[in-house]
Amino acid sequence: MAKSGQRSFMKRQKEIERKKKAEGKMARRHAKKKQAIEGEKQDGAERPQE
Repeated sequence: MAKSGQRSFMKRQKEIERKKKAEGKMARRHAKKKQAIEGEKQDGAERPQE
């Protein structure tokens, strides 16, 4: 019975680690998207509309 508890603990630890990794990826993606949007706003301000 002890091994079952150990397995479920390891499974939960892996799940938590996977979740943290996914959150990190999402944060990086949102940062890239935000940078691209801010870059477009700056480019638009520098160039007059045609």
